[in-house]
Parts: sequence; structure tokens; C-alpha cells
Amino acid sequence: MSGEQPDPGQIHNVAEFKDALELLRAGRSYAALNEAAHGELPPSTVSDLLNPGKGLPREETLEVFLRACAVPPQHETAWLQARKRANSAGDPRTAGLIRVAQAEPRRLGVHAAIDVPGADGELPAYVERDTDTAPRGVRALIGKAASGGRGGLVVLVGSSSVGKTRCAFEAIQALLPDWWLLHPSDTAQVCAIAADPPARLVVWLDELQRYLDCPGELHAGTVRALLAQGVVLVAALWPGRYNTYTALPQPGQPDPHAQARELLSLADVVDIAECFAPDERVRAEQIAADGDVRLAVAVRSDDYGVTQTIAAAPQLMRRWRQADAYAAAVLTAAVDATRLGVASPLPAVLLREAAPGYCDARQRAKAPANWFESALAYLTEELHGATSALAPIAGSHGGMGQTAGYRVADYLQQHAQAERRRAKIPATCWQAMTDHLTDPSDQTRVGNAAQSRLLYRYSNSLYRNAAQTGDLGAVFQWAKLQAERGQVEELHALANTGNQHATGQLAQLQAERGQIEELRALIDAGNQYAAAQLAELLGGHGKVEEVRALVDAGHSAAAWVLARLLAERGKVEEVRALVIAGHSAATVVMAELLGVRGEAEQLRALIGAGNQHAVFWLARLLAERGEVEELWALVDAGHSAAALELAKLLAERERVEELRTLIGAGHPVATFELARLLARRGEIDELRGLVHAGDMTTVFWLARLLAERGEVEELWALVDAGHSAAALELAKLLGRREDVAELRALVDAGHAVAADWLAAALIKRGQVEEAERLRRDGLEAD
Repeated sequence: MSGEQPDPGQIHNVAEFKDALELLRAGRSYAALNEAAHGELPPSTVSDLLNPGKGLPREETLEVFLRACAVPPQHETAWLQARKRANSAGDPRTAGLIRVAQAEPRRLGVHAAIDVPGADGELPAYVERDTDTAPRGVRALIGKAASGGRGGLVVLVGSSSVGKTRCAFEAIQALLPDWWLLHPSDTAQVCAIAADPPARLVVWLDELQRYLDCPGELHAGTVRALLAQGVVLVAALWPGRYNTYTALPQPGQPDPHAQARELLSLADVVDIAECFAPDERVRAEQIAADGDVRLAVAVRSDDYGVTQTIAAAPQLMRRWRQADAYAAAVLTAAVDATRLGVASPLPAVLLREAAPGYCDARQRAKAPANWFESALAYLTEELHGATSALAPIAGSHGGMGQTAGYRVADYLQQHAQAERRRAKIPATCWQAMTDHLTDPSDQTRVGNAAQSRLLYRYSNSLYRNAAQTGDLGAVFQWAKLQAERGQVEELHALANTGNQHATGQLAQLQAERGQIEELRALIDAGNQYAAAQLAELLGGHGKVEEVRALVDAGHSAAAWVLARLLAERGKVEEVRALVIAGHSAATVVMAELLGVRGEAEQLRALIGAGNQHAVFWLARLLAERGEVEELWALVDAGHSAAALELAKLLAERERVEELRTLIGAGHPVATFELARLLARRGEIDELRGLVHAGDMTTVFWLARLLAERGEVEELWALVDAGHSAAALELAKLLGRREDVAELRALVDAGHAVAADWLAAALIKRGQVEEAERLRRDGLEAD
């Protein structure tokens, strides 16, 4: 602290507070202070107040001291707030945290600004965005989350370099300057603080995908725990990633983003436009006219928005477009590797080995000896002091001047990958990633990308490499792949190490092959998955007593099959006995049995006893009987399982307003039924409007309607925008047309749902061997 008039806004701990009081005293004697305070500040009180070894003064004492030091009354509130900050700084839970007011925008992810002659500071002046003052804008939502210990998650969705992070940073600086700030390095840090967060905490999750696309991804439960304790979470995402995370899975397909979708359902989402609105541009021009030279350059740009120009977007795009063949190859390889899932810095050796596949034969033959070094020098050159196409990144344990790898500039990544969304990845890139990726999360994500393109040779190697490090996601995927390809010996070897994923996949494979004795051997070896699979196999042959023997032997996983067999034979009391014996699976079957028999009163009794499965069957029964009011009563009582049946019934009766009421009450299943109704009516423009507004549940019905109308290009546009729900409908349409080239393009873009349609189209063309090879071995990269 320096100067004779200390700034209370810069005080964050007890030591700074005491130093500020000494400066405020300005050499006044203890006697003079007591006289100015009319005898209310005896020397002992002043001594304690200024002593660094003593605690903070009471608010009343501080107010008297401030008046004695002639501090204007309008400044007293700032000093009382400084005291509150200093007081909470002693909380051990705040170790390693800083105040929001102390945060530096660049360290929180705000892009560096272009260097312009005459520019002051790191960043240009902030241009107020329309969302800053909108009723449901960024500041309104953050303020609401901060009020009364409410808590909240606010997610800003927008393309790269549109000002998301700056907008959020300015909002918390303006609204929550005294709050604590955590910018976590990983999900473990978020989970740790969720156990016991300090009061008035902001958790900054600028690049939210970093906490979702990783081992031990951030779960909705952790976020709920933080919200329950009044924590404000602020995050940002690109639109494509938001669409990917929130899209519903195809029927029968894996749901890799279930956790992310549930987490984002807790968020208030604000869309940040790519370009300034008219009023925002007027404000920018005024600040530029007042002397901000960076903004003066930005508002003169016709081809790029203000925020993009500030972040050197024009220079980045020019660097990409004007690159020679070798720099373009290196950069495109980096873009492809990143879009396929590599989050770690890209090693130079990976880029060097991937690049040749992006050059033609003539370019490869004429490449100079230093082609790679020249390409790196070109791509890492800093542009206008703001950024570079490839940023060198040091390793976590590397020394000074040592580069672990490279990252593509955000803006360039987003725009380049949009252009390459349907591009085939050359074999050199796949092989380089297989050979040189070392992070198991990277290996698993790239393995998933290879698997979705039917490139089993690479996915198998990537999963195996990741599995050897113990990565659970990779182990699961690798075991699943071995099962799909019938690799029994590989599964046996992995299962013998105690791997649960492999034992489960092995049991499932043997059940599919009807290998009863092999399953019994697995059970004798302690494989509980085998008991469930054997029960299913025996149940399929109607062998009730053999299934009962499994249950009696303590294999509770077989209880579901036994209960189902008994229910099919109408043996209600035996099913009830299984329920009484504590087999929870039987409660599901019991509810289904009563539902099929129309026993509404018994279902109500089960609900009263806490059987939530009975809610679904009672709701279905009420829907069949047209009992709208009782369905509403179930929903109002908190039984959300009834909302689906109510929504179906309302849609069937075309009661649109009641459907909208159900949606407004927080039941998104009603949105799906509303979309189904709109599709049935052929109201395609309203469906488009819902999708454009961010309603991911509507995509399925819009895609189906487009497929019925043969709108291939619009379906491709939905797929390219990240709406994977449209890929299945596009595949069906292309399959009916036997369009092998387009189906292959859909697979190459990472949509494995097109695989069966591609194989069927090949068979119809008489290419039976190729179809069989596709199903057995997948595809080969070019």
C-alpha cells in the first residue's frame, strides 16, 4: 500500500487492512485521534486497532476511527466492506483463492488483443453488450444467482472470439467484486471445494468442455451441491459443443454425453451473438472516437466483427489461407487432431508424421529438407502481438524454453473445423495419433472418433494403449470392441486380470452364442455378470425352475428374469413373494403385471408404499382411459414419470396450450410430444424455430419430417451443426436411395449409425463381400 489516501477497494486481508489504517492515520498522535473522536478512542483502543498482531476492530470502533481521520461519510461503506473481506481472508477454505476484484482478465481466458500503435493497457475499453442490461441477460442471471444464497450456473454460449469471456468477466467484476474466485485446474478441484465451500464463492469454468471431456468428468451432482450452498458458477461453450452435449441419443445407441446433458439442464444459458447489435456498435464507435485506438481499428473492419478483429481473427484466417503446402498440411493436421478429441498439446513428432497425408505426391517429392521447421516458424509467429496460429505450450515439468507441444488458436480451430466437418482424415494422421498420443483421455476420445468412422484398426490400438494405463473408459470401450468382433481369447485374457468390463462383455458374448456350459463355468469362477446372462438365456427357453435355482443359489441378478417368467404365467403371488424377499427387480415386474391387468387400485397402493415403478404403469393406464385430471394430479404431486403419458395424451388430443404449460412446469418430455404433434401437422417452420431457439428434443422430429420430404441438404446442415439426432434420419434416406457415396461421407464424418445402411446399400448393388468385410473389419483410412 502506498500514498496518503489508501484505497479500501484494494484491501483483501488483515495485514493490508492494518497497513491502510496506519496510512489513514497520517501521523496523527493517539491523543489527537481521541480528541477528534470526542473521547471515544482511548490510546489503548487505537494501539489495538493499529497493531498487526491484534485482530480486526469492531465495526463501531472502525466507524469512530474513520470519522477521527476525517474520512467522508460516503466512503465509510467501502471501508466496512474492506473489513469484511479481511475478516473472511482468515478462513482456511479460502487458501489459494483470490477476490474477484483481484482477477486478471487474461488469466481467466480473455483473448489477448491486437497490438496497435498508441494502445494503452492489455485490453481495449469494454463495450457494454445488450445482454448486460437485458432482463434475462448475463448480469441479471448472475445477480439472481448471487442473491439470498440462491446459487446458480450461468453458461454463455457463442462462437470463438465473440466476447463471451470478457462479458462474463466484466459482469462478476461489476456485481461480485468482494466474492472469492476459484479458477479450477481440473474437476478434482471443483469436487474438493464442493465438500465445504467458503461463503460468497464464484467458480469460473470458462472452457466448460475441459471439465466435461476428461476422466472423472464434472457431474451434475457436484454442481447441485455447489448450488445448494449458494455458489455462483460461470461457464462458456461453443455452440457446436453445446449442441453435442445436449443432443438426445439415437434409439439403441450409446449415450456418451448423459452426464453433460444433465449438468447443462441446471444452467441458465445466454447466447452471445457473433456480431455486435446496432446499439452495441454505436457504443463501440463512441469509445473509439474518444481515443481507444484498438476499437478504432476494429469498427473499421468490414469482414470481421469487432471482437474478432480485436482478437486478431483476420490475421489468423489470412495466415491459414496464405500458408504454403507444408504449413497448411501441419496446421490442418493440428486442426483435425484437435477436432477428433486431442486436448493435450500436440507433440511436434505427431504433426511431422501426420502432415504428409495432407500433401499430394508432387508436394511430398519436392519438400525441402527443412519443410517442417519452416512450417512451424510460420505458424507460431505472433500476429499483431495477440496470438499465433499454433501456440507453443510448455510441459508441466519442462524447463525454460522447452516446448511440449502446440495448440491451435481457438478462432482458427472453430472456423477451420467447420470447413473440414465432412473431410476424410488421412491415414498418416490416424497413425501419428496412434503412435504418439500418451494421455489416456486423448487416446480414448480419438479411439471413439475412429470407432464411429468404422476404423477399427486404429480404435483397437488406441483403446488398448489407454487401457494399459488403467483408464476405465478405455477399458470398457476396448472390451466392448473385442466382444463385437468375437475376440473370445482377448476377452478371457483381460477378464483373468480381474477386469469387470471384460468379464461382463465375455458373459454377454457367450450368452449370444448360447454357450450355457461356458456360462456356468464363469459363474463357478465368481462372474456375477454370467449369472444374469445365463438367466436370460434359460428364460428365453422357458426354463423357470433352472432360473429359480440360480436365484435360490444367491444370484440376485437372475431375480428379474424369474419375476418376468412368473408374470408371463400369471403367477402374481409368486412375484409378490419375490418382492417380499427383497428382490428389487421384482417390484418393477409387479408394477408391470398390475398395469397390464388394469389393477389401478393396487397400483395406487404400490405408489403409496413408495414403488415409483408403479407410477409409470398407473400413468399409462390412466392415459389409456383418458383420465387427464388424475394424470395432472400425479404430475403435480411430483411424480415426473407421469409427465410423459400426460404429454402423449395431450398431444393426441392436440391440447397445445396444456402441453406448453407442462413444458413450463419443467417437464422437457412434453417438448418432444409437442414436436411430434407439430411434425404430424407438418408445421416445419415452427419446428425449425424451436431448433434454432436451442430446443434439442425437437431435432428428431424436424429431421424425420425433412427425411419424409427428401430434404438431403437441410438434413446435412443439421448434422454439420452438431445435431447427431439428424444423422439417423439422413442415413435412412440415403439408404433408401442406395447412395453409397453419401453414406460413406456420413460415416467418414463420424456417424456410425450410417454403417448398417451403407452395408445394406452395398448388398443391393451386389457388393456382398464388401458389405461383409465392412461389418467384420470396418473401413481403412486412405
